[in-house]
Amino acid sequence: MKKIKFIFVVTLMSLAIWSCSSTRGTIMINKVEIGMTQEDVRHLLGKPMYKSADVSGEEWGYRKQVGKITEPEEVLFIVLFDEQGKVIAYDSVKERPYFHRRQL
Repeated sequence: MKKIKFIFVVTLMSLAIWSCSSTRGTIMINKVEIGMTQEDVRHLLGKPMYKSADVSGEEWGYRKQVGKITEPEEVLFIVLFDEQGKVIAYDSVKERPYFHRRQL
C-alpha cells in the first residue's frame, strides 16, 4: 500500500511541475540581452522568420510558442540591431488573427 501511495504522490508532483513548466521558446527568448551580436541571437533563436533593414539597423522577427507547456501562445518576437549588429531592443507581441476578406 505504501508503494502505491508513493507512486501516486510522485506522479501528482511530476504533473504539477510539468504543468508550470515554460516552453522552449519562452526559455530561449528570455536569454536575449542588450548588446548581443547578430551571431549570438542566431545561435540562440535560429534563423529569423523575416529580416528588415534601414539606415539605423536591422529588425529580425521570430514566431515562437511561449508560456506554459500546457497552454502555449504564439507570439512574434522582434529583435532590433544597431548599425554594428548589436541588440538595442527586443519585444514580443501577440499576433492578431488574419481574416480573409471576401472580394466583391
